[in-house]
Amino acid sequence: MSEIDSPASERPDPWSQLWGQTVRSSWDLLGDDPVAAALREHWQAQSTWIHDRSRVVDIGSGPAVLARLLQAAAPNPGRQTQAQFWTCVDQARVPESSLSGLAGVDGKFGLPWEALPAPSAAPDALISNFGLEYVSRDQLAGTCASWLSEGGRLHAVLHARDSLIDRHSALGLGDLDLVLDELDFPGRLAAVLRAKVTAPDDTLDRMMHGTDVRDAFNQCVNHMKSRLELRGTREGALLEWLVLSRDLVQSVSEATLGNTLERLQVQHAAYDAERSRLSAMRACALDQPGLEALGRELALQGFESIQLGGLEASVGPVGWVLDALKSKGSH
Repeated sequence: MSEIDSPASERPDPWSQLWGQTVRSSWDLLGDDPVAAALREHWQAQSTWIHDRSRVVDIGSGPAVLARLLQAAAPNPGRQTQAQFWTCVDQARVPESSLSGLAGVDGKFGLPWEALPAPSAAPDALISNFGLEYVSRDQLAGTCASWLSEGGRLHAVLHARDSLIDRHSALGLGDLDLVLDELDFPGRLAAVLRAKVTAPDDTLDRMMHGTDVRDAFNQCVNHMKSRLELRGTREGALLEWLVLSRDLVQSVSEATLGNTLERLQVQHAAYDAERSRLSAMRACALDQPGLEALGRELALQGFESIQLGGLEASVGPVGWVLDALKSKGSH
């Protein structure tokens, strides 16, 4: 554990931490990149049938990301097409304030979906944007069946192995492992900050002060810069940490050292949480056989018209698309 680490027991759940800070999804649906555009267009194309349903449940909703997007895309924005009720479900502790301004939307947060009792008034639509695949696999199909009304529709976008998002996550994980573990860059940076503010006044002594600390830090910086240059990009965690370190080293003083180290610790915890989210995202991404197995499990639970396919952006695959109807007479 580095000197600026905090015990894991003191850290919030990584997803709860994220949703406490933003109402944007982890891959921002309002972004201007091709993946965001493909996701946004996909869900906007579903808006007509979704708005025709009376009770919608959004699994792994985060801070009501889809509700916000689709209410804006409604035929009559700001007014529901029916007496529609929308329930957002997420295992993370999502602030209730994230639902403010959304008509007819409530939330069930802080517990796994499969641990919640099915509502007495069964929804006629289950939807999910990168949330359904996080549900415990041995309970996923059965929970879908127990919640959805007969004739109800299930529609989800799922993480796919080797999709653009999966590859991006793998790259981000590699960078964070390098920064946080292999190089212990936050610890090296903390040592440099301390060395700077404790440097002696004498010019010669000052030059020799903390030489080992500075050399170790500079080696880390050069390693990170080299990786960025080989990749040919100037974005992501490596660049963010380089910029942060530059700013902190330039601005720190004896008077501000405590606050600077606290800021560094906050950033370390935030990136560690991001690493946990990326790991979970990659772990739940389905390959083709996994997707087909899920389709078979749904069929055994009384689903029909099961359609399994891929969602493509202009630059490559984004994820899987699952669509199914719960057959009438199934229980």
